[in-house]
Amino acid sequence: KAYSIDRIIGGEECVPNSQPWQVALYFFDRFICGGVLINEYWVLTAAHCNTSNIQVRLGEHNLNVSEETEQLTYAAKICPHKNYSMWTNDNDIMLLKLASPAILNENVTTISLTNEPVEDNANCLISGWGAITSCPEVTYPDVLMCLNVTTFPDADCQQFYEAGGITANMFCAGDLEGGKDSCQGDSGGPLVCGSQLYGIISWGDPVCGQPNMPGVYTKVFNYLAWITYVMENEDSDVCR
Repeated sequence: KAYSIDRIIGGEECVPNSQPWQVALYFFDRFICGGVLINEYWVLTAAHCNTSNIQVRLGEHNLNVSEETEQLTYAAKICPHKNYSMWTNDNDIMLLKLASPAILNENVTTISLTNEPVEDNANCLISGWGAITSCPEVTYPDVLMCLNVTTFPDADCQQFYEAGGITANMFCAGDLEGGKDSCQGDSGGPLVCGSQLYGIISWGDPVCGQPNMPGVYTKVFNYLAWITYVMENEDSDVCR
């Protein structure tokens, strides 16, 4: 089975606060995942990041330095997709409602969701605090890393992972020559094309950055109705 990915391999440090929708999720004091601010109360992330007591940090760049741009809150409501499967990684999407609204400014802003499917061979950007090496050992950065990736046609994606596992809710992006990829710790973070959110970092080959094994992303477009439904029904059993 491919493992959840948390890293960016082959990227470079983002210009500080250039991805102002990027969120860092913590379980107590331990960084667990990325996320994306989609309005002042809601963060979109991956369902496999689901845990209790999720702390949410906005406006972060260096996780080990207290920065004036930071806003700290927690997830008052946790809403994983009810059909998420940890075995197949399908429906790897989750909404978090913040206990207090984000204060929007130049360092903390929302990103708009795509209203169309991801195009093939699009140039997009991923960001995260995930591992920057996975072999021989996993190492993590202090600062937010950015990487340009290319999206691949679904047929190509299914060939890369010929053992199966690519559902209609997933797409691939990366660099076929290897050396550029998301990795452990980037999970839940954004794949942005233009200025819109198209993907959520989901999973990939356990050794990140392998040739012909691009990262796999949740197709945000497939979940627009679900996102609206959850926000309108947060007090029902869709959230806890």
